[in-house]
Amino acid sequence: MQALVVIAVASALLGVLQIVSGAGSPAFLYRITNSGSMVGLFANRNHHAIFQACAIIFAAALLRDELMRRQQRSIVQLGLAGAALLFTIMTMLIGSRAGLAAGGAAFALSYAMLVPAWLNRPSQTARRTRSVQGPGRWRNLILIIPPILLGVLFVTILLLADRNTSISRIADNRVAEDLRVLAWPTIQQMVETHWLVGAGFGSFPAVYRIFEPDALLQPAYFNHAHNDWAEMLITGGLPMVLIAAAAIIWLARAATAGGLRTLIKGHRGDYRLAILAAVGLIAAASLVDYPLRLPSIQAMLVILLVSFACPKAATAQRE
Repeated sequence: MQALVVIAVASALLGVLQIVSGAGSPAFLYRITNSGSMVGLFANRNHHAIFQACAIIFAAALLRDELMRRQQRSIVQLGLAGAALLFTIMTMLIGSRAGLAAGGAAFALSYAMLVPAWLNRPSQTARRTRSVQGPGRWRNLILIIPPILLGVLFVTILLLADRNTSISRIADNRVAEDLRVLAWPTIQQMVETHWLVGAGFGSFPAVYRIFEPDALLQPAYFNHAHNDWAEMLITGGLPMVLIAAAAIIWLARAATAGGLRTLIKGHRGDYRLAILAAVGLIAAASLVDYPLRLPSIQAMLVILLVSFACPKAATAQRE
């Protein structure tokens, strides 16, 4: 998980370089990309925003782990907190509406994970036993700084931004003109036709051209449904839906096997809650996009699920 945070920081910094250097800069790694947006290591701003949103949770999980240490490492804690704030800010600036929503949800979940860990960190517990009225109580005021800081930043971006940020794209009120919205009736027709056995994996672009109305014809082709759940039904049919349902049931059973209270409370080296949150973000993002079509995010999800399925090994390694 540390490696994912490092990669996310590198991607965020590359995104800043892309904006500074302008469209057509060598900082953009792909020929077909969202020029003028902070795509980072990706070609699509939506995918970059979802990755940054997941990274908020990863950084928060590592920070919670640090807060549970008996020997507090302030520099590491400060670095992880700064990384989480950086990732949250990136979701505001990248220009992805779905990424902005995912970033807000990720920040809220991360904040909920960190507050108990901060209040019950070993150094704080020892301090309470010495003095109920000690100066440590005032240190808890730091908990209100992140939401206030992000609130001020949100308003500032909304009022002063002159570029295509996530917030400005919501404010322009042109969501109905998005091709993904206009194509949804066609996607529904495809689902009604191919839901039973599917049209075959990888066949979506060709099948879409059969159903595509004349009003939506354009030089660029519609390569995905921008709803992976619907595309899964179109290409894989009912058998694929049953496989996905079995995977969801397994994930739910594994998550609740030790009790929800244990899952939420956690312990050092236990990243299951963070992994579930990241998987949930990706699943939600798949309603309006196709993040799991990317090999990089696929690989990340596999790593997360393996870590989720083998928590004891991961914990033993950290200890």
